[in-house]
Amino acid sequence: MQLSSKAMLLVLITAVFSSSMGTVQPVQAASACEGEAAVPDWNTTAQRLALVPFSNWVGPYMYEEIYYEEDGEGEAKQQSGYGEEWDPVLHPEEQWMYNPIWPLPVLEPLTTGQYATLQIGNDSSGMLRFNLSSAHRTTFCVSLYELVDNQTVPVQADVYLMTTAQYNSYEEVYRMMHGGWWWQDWDVAGGDSNLLSDVPPEWRSFNPLGWQSYRDVHQYESTQQATFSIAMDGPEVYNSLFGGSEWQDFYLVIDAWDNTNDGDAGPTNGVLVADVTVLPVERTALLPPWTVPLTLFVALAAVIVVPVVLNKRYMETGLGEGTPAQQASVPFLEQEAKSVAEDDLSTP
Repeated sequence: MQLSSKAMLLVLITAVFSSSMGTVQPVQAASACEGEAAVPDWNTTAQRLALVPFSNWVGPYMYEEIYYEEDGEGEAKQQSGYGEEWDPVLHPEEQWMYNPIWPLPVLEPLTTGQYATLQIGNDSSGMLRFNLSSAHRTTFCVSLYELVDNQTVPVQADVYLMTTAQYNSYEEVYRMMHGGWWWQDWDVAGGDSNLLSDVPPEWRSFNPLGWQSYRDVHQYESTQQATFSIAMDGPEVYNSLFGGSEWQDFYLVIDAWDNTNDGDAGPTNGVLVADVTVLPVERTALLPPWTVPLTLFVALAAVIVVPVVLNKRYMETGLGEGTPAQQASVPFLEQEAKSVAEDDLSTP
């Protein structure tokens, strides 16, 4: 059921105040999802992050300084080191979203429904970080709107699901295209920003602007709503080529900038509002991962063995080793033979 604009604003205000007060209140799930959901216990069951163009934060130990200076009319406006103006109307993100404290908090496995309303500024990206449970099937429902004169209007944007390693590549591309030294030099030289047009997804990680979504399929571009589910065979762990493993969280990315994909939506020049519902459902039967190759092996063996067995049985049909039963003579032939014998005896 579609919510009216006033109802949407009421839900937005309720979510903001409830999260700031540290309370958890059940809210109505999105129309495509059915189940109970509550506002996240921030930094415990979920974490809110953001990428903004006026802060070129590049790591846990280095970030772009934000300072204030007065304009010609004596008003103080926030500026970044690159001189890009911070507009509170177009960028509602808080500083802790795009300059988080490292290391990031360890999140609990997601086992209960979560509901959140995000505001994403122009040319920005908003993220929700989760620790998904492999014992649950998790469904994501996202509805996108734009705030226009305090009214919500449906709008198209991009939705991605990424692991930690994939998100790090995505984040680095965003940094480069918003003030990074590499992108500045490339742009000045007249470089082409559509470097991924002819690159297959499996090779994009070798491209400076390459990044991927989870399983190469969970990317929903130029859409107003996105609903999808995932189920994992086990915990998501990234194994490095040089040894070692790294635990992978999941990032639900709401993209409101013109990224390097060809089919994505561009900036809306406004504030994007995303209603996000995440519903984990416990899986009753969990098959071990080795059952998949075993099933394929059995199917392949059946394709090879069954024709051989059928052919062998066909060729052996009627070739029994026992003594054959005495064949019965045809009555008509016996009668003819008897008549001929009698005629021979009667002939002098």
